[in-house]
Amino acid sequence: MKLTKRLEWGLFAAAAGRVAEPIAERAVLAAWRFAAGEDPPEDPAAPDVDWGRAIAWAMTAAAALAVAQVIARRGAAFAWERTTGRRPPPRGGKRRRRVRV
Repeated sequence: MKLTKRLEWGLFAAAAGRVAEPIAERAVLAAWRFAAGEDPPEDPAAPDVDWGRAIAWAMTAAAALAVAQVIARRGAAFAWERTTGRRPPPRGGKRRRRVRV
């Protein structure tokens, strides 16, 4: 089975994201420990966890992971372009059908 360029790119970008995820998790955990002087809440939904602390942890972790995904995808696009000599294929989506009048 031959993979299309779009599928190859999707697998390549997904692999880059999978590599970036644990690195970002370790970084945000270390940053939280440094800034707060304690571990983040294990279960932010637990009744004994302060709302502010739970929301701060959720926002910090989500932002760090989102930034890591952007960096990974941009890095993957750079590597793809350097290896293939072409830009990554555009994202797929629903194709719009032309309406004939």
